[in-house]
Amino acid sequence: MDLIDAYIYEVIRRIPKKKRDAIGVELKSTIEDMLPEDFSELEVKEALLKLGDPAILAASYQQEPKYLIGPELYSTYMQTIKVVLPWAILITIIVLLVKSIFSFPADGLLLSAIIQAISITIATMIEVVLQVLFWITIAFIITERYGNTKNLLFFMKSNKEWTPEDLKKTKIIDKDNYIPLTDIIFSILGIAIFTFVYLNAAHLIGIYSSDERSGLKFVMPIFNQDTLLSYRPIILFCIVLSMALTIYKWKVRQWTMPIAIISAVLQCMGTIVLIVMANQPDIIHSAAIPYMAAIMETTSTKILFTLDRILLVVITLTILASVFDIYSGFKKAKKR
Repeated sequence: MDLIDAYIYEVIRRIPKKKRDAIGVELKSTIEDMLPEDFSELEVKEALLKLGDPAILAASYQQEPKYLIGPELYSTYMQTIKVVLPWAILITIIVLLVKSIFSFPADGLLLSAIIQAISITIATMIEVVLQVLFWITIAFIITERYGNTKNLLFFMKSNKEWTPEDLKKTKIIDKDNYIPLTDIIFSILGIAIFTFVYLNAAHLIGIYSSDERSGLKFVMPIFNQDTLLSYRPIILFCIVLSMALTIYKWKVRQWTMPIAIISAVLQCMGTIVLIVMANQPDIIHSAAIPYMAAIMETTSTKILFTLDRILLVVITLTILASVFDIYSGFKKAKKR
């Protein structure tokens, strides 16, 4: 591995994205000026050692003259937040999901349940984020001002002084196949929402009536819950595999061939299960079609035809989205 490229990567990954390209070019020029025309690896290491720890150098590129957290600990501070905050969010999502599944109202008052669930989720997430940021910041401020920064917890900072040899452990991630943390969080949210909707489809996806007293009230499901749940083993397997893949993405933070392959398998499995389910003759609740026909003043045949067309559109869009995701995943993985 090129030590110069590894050093530049360790610096620019710690600064805002809009500054990375310019600072990367500037830093590479600075390092090349410090080296003779025909330089050796030893001379490169000596030059990088003079520049110092990439974390401290990255902090020096910040324009602000004062720091709440000083340059020596700023990188460790940000790294700790990046490690702790997603786990706190993940645990919060899991707890809220489990709580929602077991506390879903049986009276069919969907609107009030959804509003309450959304309100609780937003409030809880904001509280978790603020609590994590507050206590980590307080811990670092106290440590920096009153403690020994060389004796931090093992997951915060290494006691060993930085050397150019540490760059050999650096894995340079290309920006085109980098997996952003936001993608991982949204994937977790998507899995959680899908799991909740699937397990509660009999109370969520259906026909509703509305009146001034009770508001939006659930009348009957559109889909046959027994038919949906008959696919529970394979769907739960896909959910668990999706969550495992998301956590693995969180760990490696870049597209690799194993990730692309597993993602493709999941996409194919999900699409096949959807097609098979949609072709089940009893997938639609038997009482839903005549009820909708009576409300819309039409025939059951037309209602069934419309539902078939809707399912066809959903399947088509799912296939197209799966093909695009599979192609995109392999394309990113091959760029490594």
